[in-house]
Amino acid sequence: MRRDRRIRLLLAGVVLVALVLFAGALLAVADTVLSILQRLQDGPAALYYGFLALLAAGGALAAWLLWWLLAPVRRRLEQPAEQAGPPDEASLRERLEAERAAGGDVAAIERELAELSRRREGGRLYVAMFGDASAGKSSLVQALVPDATPERAVTAGTTRAVKHYQWRLSSGDVVELADVPGSGDEAALEAAALGEAMRAHLVIYVCEGDLSRSQHEDVLALAQVGKPLVLAVNKADWYAEEDLQRIVARLAERLGELDPAPAVVPVVAGGTERVLQPDGRGGETEVERPRAPRVELLREALQAELDRAPAALDALRDASVFRLAAARLEDAAALRRREQAAQVVSDYTKKAVIGALAAVSPGTDVLIQGYLGTALVKALCQIYGVPAREIDIQRFLDIAQGYVGRAVPLVLAIAGNVLKAFPGAGTVAGGLVHAVAYGIVFDAMGKGLARSLETTGELRPAAAARKVGDEFGEEIGKKARQLARLALEAQRESRD
Repeated sequence: MRRDRRIRLLLAGVVLVALVLFAGALLAVADTVLSILQRLQDGPAALYYGFLALLAAGGALAAWLLWWLLAPVRRRLEQPAEQAGPPDEASLRERLEAERAAGGDVAAIERELAELSRRREGGRLYVAMFGDASAGKSSLVQALVPDATPERAVTAGTTRAVKHYQWRLSSGDVVELADVPGSGDEAALEAAALGEAMRAHLVIYVCEGDLSRSQHEDVLALAQVGKPLVLAVNKADWYAEEDLQRIVARLAERLGELDPAPAVVPVVAGGTERVLQPDGRGGETEVERPRAPRVELLREALQAELDRAPAALDALRDASVFRLAAARLEDAAALRRREQAAQVVSDYTKKAVIGALAAVSPGTDVLIQGYLGTALVKALCQIYGVPAREIDIQRFLDIAQGYVGRAVPLVLAIAGNVLKAFPGAGTVAGGLVHAVAYGIVFDAMGKGLARSLETTGELRPAAAARKVGDEFGEEIGKKARQLARLALEAQRESRD
């Protein structure tokens, strides 16, 4: 942006210089211009007024250029890329059944939808306490729900699982308050915390002052689906009143662009504090005493949010749960495709080894492998739902052949060395070496293509072939030993 501004100023300077030069030129030739004007006046009126119009247009153009270059730029807020809305329940269940039929593990998604149904039937409001580890969430739960007994400690990450506590508001509403593991804990706990926040009607985000970059990202992520938020600035008694109000105002301004904008309230979660008190002998002794909690503003903010639009709270909660379930369904589908692709690659690798051993004349193995290569590409494309044109399949195989050709000497050397470790393989090592080599090639080709299909979602021959080249360097010795055992077993079975 700064560079753009400098360019604009430079262009503006050029225009100004040009105007000055233009004005100087006019003055220098004033007599000539006046003479010309006099002649124009004496001539046809159209020529005279046309000349004046041309001068006026030139001046207007220069003035517009100056305004465009120097006027404050009204920048539009960058709009985020348009995102698909949350799926409705019917379409989500339809996709779930399709994934189940395809062999995917959809148990986690079913549990998510069952939990949503349970919460709907219960009719309670769910509030999740979210924030960094040791921000004071559990202590704040204790202050809001005095009968609750959450685990508390000074060390980070005391809360190891989501815990629920019932809380009745002054309005009579029953609230299920969830104390979740702190964000920043290990991935599994952080995922559990985020999941509970998505299932809640409202989120209390606990911090201890202005938001760090990661905390700000957490708040933005929670606000993406329009979930109501209340920002609780804990340990408010650490600050002077003027500083505290400045922090609250700063947070409210920073998050004011969110829709809905979160309420920001200072709180004191309680706990203990160390103070000095007279010891009766003219001195002072440091003692520990309970710190009085201050959560009245938080209670009022929660009540206001929950009273604002109860039906909308249910709709927003459902939408966020559907997003969560859809993301997990996509993860399940990705895992299922990965596992199916691995099985297909393994099957065709075995077929390539056995096909090479079964070759009865020179060149036959090439025909066998060409057929298997085409079938492998089609099978993987079917798993990933990618259309596979014959021309693209052939182009992929042709380009991949270039990477294979460069790797063949290494592959044959590795296969030969590996077979030396197997007793009895020496007399027929030539055929076995080529069989193992073919197996390595097919394994690399299948894995490389599967990785490309997974990341791009389409068959890109050149990009997929490059992935094949990458696969030759990954655990090639281990794969050669596995294929050598397979080749020897297949050979023994063919003799029996």
